[in-house]
Amino acid sequence: MNKKLMALAVAGAVAGAVVAPTEAMAQTSNVQIGGSVTMLYYMHDPKNPGGPGKKGDIMEGSEPEMFIRGEEKLGGGLSAWFQCASSFDLWGGAGAEGFCSRNSALGFKGSWGNLFFGNWDQPQKLVYNQARGAFSGTNALYGGTARLLFNGSSSGLGNTGGGVFYRRQARATNYHSPSWGGFSMKASFSSGTEHTGLGLSPLQPRLFGLSGEYSSGPLYVGLGYELHQDYNPGGAPVFTAANAAICNPAPGTCYTGGDDTNWSLVGVYTFGGNIRLSGVYSKSEYEVTNATSMDVDGWALYVDWKIAGPHTVRVQYGQSDDPSGNSTISVGSYIAGTNALDGGGKVFGINYEYAFSKRTAGLIGYNQVDNDAGARFSLGKSAATLGGKQTAMGIAIKHRF
Repeated sequence: MNKKLMALAVAGAVAGAVVAPTEAMAQTSNVQIGGSVTMLYYMHDPKNPGGPGKKGDIMEGSEPEMFIRGEEKLGGGLSAWFQCASSFDLWGGAGAEGFCSRNSALGFKGSWGNLFFGNWDQPQKLVYNQARGAFSGTNALYGGTARLLFNGSSSGLGNTGGGVFYRRQARATNYHSPSWGGFSMKASFSSGTEHTGLGLSPLQPRLFGLSGEYSSGPLYVGLGYELHQDYNPGGAPVFTAANAAICNPAPGTCYTGGDDTNWSLVGVYTFGGNIRLSGVYSKSEYEVTNATSMDVDGWALYVDWKIAGPHTVRVQYGQSDDPSGNSTISVGSYIAGTNALDGGGKVFGINYEYAFSKRTAGLIGYNQVDNDAGARFSLGKSAATLGGKQTAMGIAIKHRF
């Protein structure tokens, strides 16, 4: 009996030693768990007779997320913080994104701003997000304008995927400033981790992002910029030891590096607290090879109308103009040499949302993409044919926790 009492006393002492530091830390730090999940069920029609894809119903999630975030007060107004945001897919499919695959980072913040390191949305993307509001950038049912304006979406990528300007960049250093009388800025650059994989290549791929914003009352204005250095968007051969025999005799056939850029200008204004009008203009320029380039302009408008109580109607329209320049190589969905063939596309969407509570809402939506004769933009569920049209119509349920 005495041995049992002694064992209990030792166990209690060990537990006290373990719990005490945790309790002490709890005085200056906190950890939160939350997230969101969206279920979509809709009919998708690629309208490609005899081509890729079939008409059918689709059930999926849209950007499901669970996050764990914490902050510790270090004194003097300085805090250390972390966030790990992961896919939280109840419907199956998106779990492959992995642990901490969404906005995740470690950093310090204070009155001077927020400096952090990790996998995070870039300044240009964050500016565009202010315009799209509740619409998705790429979702088939209630999004898609990012496919036209920024050549799609990439998440968790390093210094690759040069055709995409709507991205969450891995291994990036980020700084978000405080607000100075309504003005703020964000900056980011990627690490050079990928350099070692290029062998003898002269390329040094790296991403740089920058934004300037002004927000006051019902008005928001933002300008985003992103630079992809040596991303080789056209996939031209790059000099390495393996292909030196091909490149050395004719250096012009090998990609020796170039800069690809995107500028995005966003404006938002809310009238009377219930009608939100926003728009974005985007311009992308690609140095596809040593001697050729491609330029693509596009724009989009969004309207959010809170009719009364829980009822909201939203409308979006986006358009990508014909690619210009002398490139003979296509970049993602942007097809080279389509000036005379009409290489632009349009997205139109409308949805009605009913808010059951502050956390839960239901949505009925319709979305479509229309291609010019020389374009092949899609809603992301099946490949598009030149000049084709795709539609999506269905419901969604959104819940935040």
